[in-house]
Amino acid sequence: MKCQNNFWPWFSEDEYKSRYARIRAEMAEKGLEALIVYGIGGYLGNEPAQPNVVYITSFAAMVQTYAVFPLEGEPTVFVTWGNHLTNAKRMTPLKDVRAGGMAQTPLRVADRLAELGVEGKKVGIVGAMHWANINLPHDHHIAITGALPKTEFVYVTEWFEDLRLIKSEEEMEYVRRGVAMTDAVYEVLVRATRPGARPCDLHNLVMQTAQGMDGKIPFGHVGRTPMSAPEMSYAHEFALTTPIEMGDVIMTEIAVGYGGYFGKIWGTYFMGDPTPEYEEMFLLGQKSYRELHAAIKPGLTGGDIAHCCVDTIAAAGYKPKSSVFGWSNYNSKPDIRTAGGEVSGADFVFEKNQCMNVIGWPTTEDEKSGIWIGDTSVITGDGIENLHQYPLDEIHVVG
Repeated sequence: MKCQNNFWPWFSEDEYKSRYARIRAEMAEKGLEALIVYGIGGYLGNEPAQPNVVYITSFAAMVQTYAVFPLEGEPTVFVTWGNHLTNAKRMTPLKDVRAGGMAQTPLRVADRLAELGVEGKKVGIVGAMHWANINLPHDHHIAITGALPKTEFVYVTEWFEDLRLIKSEEEMEYVRRGVAMTDAVYEVLVRATRPGARPCDLHNLVMQTAQGMDGKIPFGHVGRTPMSAPEMSYAHEFALTTPIEMGDVIMTEIAVGYGGYFGKIWGTYFMGDPTPEYEEMFLLGQKSYRELHAAIKPGLTGGDIAHCCVDTIAAAGYKPKSSVFGWSNYNSKPDIRTAGGEVSGADFVFEKNQCMNVIGWPTTEDEKSGIWIGDTSVITGDGIENLHQYPLDEIHVVG
């Protein structure tokens, strides 16, 4: 069967065989007869998210999706609406594609589990996102477990997401393509920024540019605030209509993907020369960002590099929020973030071919002003590589 869509371009048959074999080997160790994998739509663009489902199916339905992945036999994917079934069958490489039937979808999932003979055995539930504690809807959980009362159900979302962390060579090709798209979209955004432009118009331009190159984009945050009276240290999730003026600082968070694999840029640039405080913050963010890149190496832990998130920024009297985390893994690990001077994720171990995001991020104590510099990177054999070509860690002045 040939891939008939450009939304989730498929991988090779060997890639699917490899990831399925790895999942099943660990399922056997955990005594899991099957997995229920759940996804729910998120974000604001043309990307429906649901990465745990997509990892198995190379597909996600509108609103929500279920996949049943057995220890032996064919995986099954359920779409909510019967009207979408024909299209879904052309989108996914899986052969067993079924309609759930609106509110009946959880019962159809239970029927499939019964077909597999799981009653009295153990089934793993993979939720939509471990980091945000998004699992099954309560009524779905009751419906599925109630239909199979002798079956043991356990949540294994974190375990499953850990399986996705180390990228194959085929996955890295998709990551690099997403990163290149992100660079191209970001450059269009910066070039279009001028006095009088509205952040909402720049957001629309970001979405249009990504769509025009077959990129999928979950959001494109664009925010502005005057450097003389700032009220922003995080780019606005919903772009506003207030026109940009000279003397503003612009903060953006742009993520563009290909086949479910994303680049992401945390960018800061200035309308005219930065004020002394903003220049100081930028140079502190630059230093923290570069220190993190120099420090991260395979075999080290989050605790080993935590000081790079805090020390430089805190010593200068600013609030450190520098981070290393896994948005490029759809908010899976790592989760090395600074809060109140403490850094989470101390036990995370860096390994080759993990993708992650590195961000230098100082703010004032009240968080009314700040800058960030962030990229998508991959762990190499002896360090970490920033995959972006755009020079994010240099001061960029517009106008």
